[in-house]
Amino acid sequence: MSTLRLAGIVALTIAGLGAAYVAGLPLAGGFTIGLAALMGNALRTGVVPDGKALADLMKEGVGHTKEVVWILLLVGLLIPAWTASGVIDFLVAAGLRLLDPAWVVTFGFVFSSVIAMTLGTSTGTLSAVGIPLMGIASHLGVPLPIMAGALVSGAFVGDRTSPFSSAHQLVASSAGVPERSLYRLLQPTTYGAFVIALAVFGAIDWSGGWGGEVGRLSLLYSGDADGSWLLAVPPGLLLLGIACRLRTRHAFVIGIASGIGVGAVLHGGTALQWADWLWSGYSPEAGEGAGGAATSHGKGLAGMVELVVLIALAGAYNGIMEGAGLVRPIAARLLGDRTTLAGATARTGLFGLGLGLVSCTQTLPIMMTARSLASVWTERFPRESLARVTADTSLLLAALVPWNMIAVLCGTILGVPVERYAPYALFLWLPPLLTLARSAWEDRRSGGPEPKGGIGIL
Repeated sequence: MSTLRLAGIVALTIAGLGAAYVAGLPLAGGFTIGLAALMGNALRTGVVPDGKALADLMKEGVGHTKEVVWILLLVGLLIPAWTASGVIDFLVAAGLRLLDPAWVVTFGFVFSSVIAMTLGTSTGTLSAVGIPLMGIASHLGVPLPIMAGALVSGAFVGDRTSPFSSAHQLVASSAGVPERSLYRLLQPTTYGAFVIALAVFGAIDWSGGWGGEVGRLSLLYSGDADGSWLLAVPPGLLLLGIACRLRTRHAFVIGIASGIGVGAVLHGGTALQWADWLWSGYSPEAGEGAGGAATSHGKGLAGMVELVVLIALAGAYNGIMEGAGLVRPIAARLLGDRTTLAGATARTGLFGLGLGLVSCTQTLPIMMTARSLASVWTERFPRESLARVTADTSLLLAALVPWNMIAVLCGTILGVPVERYAPYALFLWLPPLLTLARSAWEDRRSGGPEPKGGIGIL
């Protein structure tokens, strides 16, 4: 398949997704246009020999999305389970009593960073600590996009940097560097982005003046806060499960089951009522007189069906792209014959962003950036710099794409779409800028000697 033809398919895919997003239509419908074009052209040009081979590639691609689908479905169960049982209200009340409301945004960023570095998962962090902190922010009058941006920033400190993170490990394996070396390579941009973000969030808190009604709000939630220590068990078990390196979906199952159990013990409710809350979502009106005791709202599993369909379609798309080797020729030509490290960094970042736009995943941009560019990159620059650039660009930029799975998960958990919190998700776009600056500094420090492979740097 020619590069021009592939570029047209990619452009059609992005246009379909963008149009559906702007029009408020199901993203799966917009994505189907690009998938159909890719399938037809793959067969017509012979890059896939027949329909059976095409189906096999699509099936394999869908199979790679199973873990994401599990997490998305379990999030759809976790939120109403914790809401109906009173766990969310309990955590909000505890936070209102313990936190200094004037610095809640800064605390959210630091706390989620610590938890994410410990757990190595952005979705687990946002589910365990992000949901209650969003409730606290809502009642303190903090704009929710700001709070969501701080929490997502902290979650991706760990998602990108923690040695326990699967994304971190994927970067290391794809680029061919040891995980310990990658952790060390990321420290300059990590510390720089963290300090800048901390200063910005501190300035937002300092000028925000939140928390004037904290006393009244604490009284409003005091019933659930003092009702039973059992309400602390579900989030505690979720965190413990992830900390003990259980698979994320298994830890979520424990958190859901314990939330339902605690809620049933404390507040009652029939099996049919709980099933309805888990599927349709929970609201105080729905729970009144039916066993529910919470004052918060929570969406249910039904709201996840459209996203699951989109993820499955994206998996099929990625299966064709990767299985047929369609991206590698573009990657090989991306760096050109002569370029500086800063130029290569910028092009690599744009390549990763483009993959994030069209693939709807975080995994494909990481793998394809590092694997496809490795042979050309190492002719001119150290392999370690490719690992750094991939972690600082492809891994993070996917989370800024509204229809990318990782962004959808974050927005779903926190209840704020990515386009609203993106300006405040500082740790998603500071490392790409800092890694570009670092590459430019290394170019300047080198003074223009012959790079590895004998090709001059311009």
